[in-house]
Amino acid sequence: MHKPVLLKEVIFYLDPKPNENFVDATFGLGGHSFEILKYILPDGKILALEWDPYLVEIYKKSYMKHKNIILKNENFKNIKKVVREEKFTNIKGVIFDLGISMWHYKNSKRGFSFNENSFLDMRINPFDVKITAFEVVNYFSKEKLENILKTYGEEKYASKIAEEIVKRRKIKKIETAKELSELIVRVVPRRKKIHPATKTFMALRSYINNELENLEIGLEDAYEILKKGGRIVVITFQGLEDKVVKKVFKKLKSKGAKILTKKVVRPSESEKLENPSARSAKLRAILKNEQE
Repeated sequence: MHKPVLLKEVIFYLDPKPNENFVDATFGLGGHSFEILKYILPDGKILALEWDPYLVEIYKKSYMKHKNIILKNENFKNIKKVVREEKFTNIKGVIFDLGISMWHYKNSKRGFSFNENSFLDMRINPFDVKITAFEVVNYFSKEKLENILKTYGEEKYASKIAEEIVKRRKIKKIETAKELSELIVRVVPRRKKIHPATKTFMALRSYINNELENLEIGLEDAYEILKKGGRIVVITFQGLEDKVVKKVFKKLKSKGAKILTKKVVRPSESEKLENPSARSAKLRAILKNEQE
């Protein structure tokens, strides 16, 4: 069973009540939405956005017949457009649970996981995103590869990895996630529990799917669609996402918003033990001031 991260904390900061409306900007496997639903019945509604069309199909076919959830195959950068099209109003809160779901790592066969022998794709929506990780890895210049790894992954071994990729692809194209991660393991020293390929995979995924740029647009627009007294809760899993959230929240604060999390909220030790994927999670929340 999928375990949503920081669930109690999300409910605390969103503060859902009967008959209120919410937007789940990153539906994924639905964990946060189904929990929020318990608090907003009978007439509250959730507008859920999920960018991966395959995930949307899976949910529409299974248990997504719930009248209180409207599921749309959209990226959160289009949150304003979807809200307008659905005539979805009186929005009390928006939740962003960033990154990709466990389904992507375990079932999508798109090369998100280091140990997979699947093709280096890494597109969250293969219909919207035209470039694959295979193309980036095999055809971008050493300089461009190095820049992507530094900018989107903060990888200090970027130069070494880019050099090794260029050397290897001359002999044979790097086709699978496993081939790429094995190459990185040979040039990056292993530290603690973090796999040496973590930052490279994150950088490629983030670059290909325009994740950081989309997040900035999505957060600012989410604030616009909120009613006064509404809240945004964001869960990040890596430093660059968190930097974007802090930057946008700072801008919104200057417009009168109130930051609800003076310090970043992290999972408890017991949650980290129970759900290791929660380890790097950070939660921040903001309130749209009643006076605005």
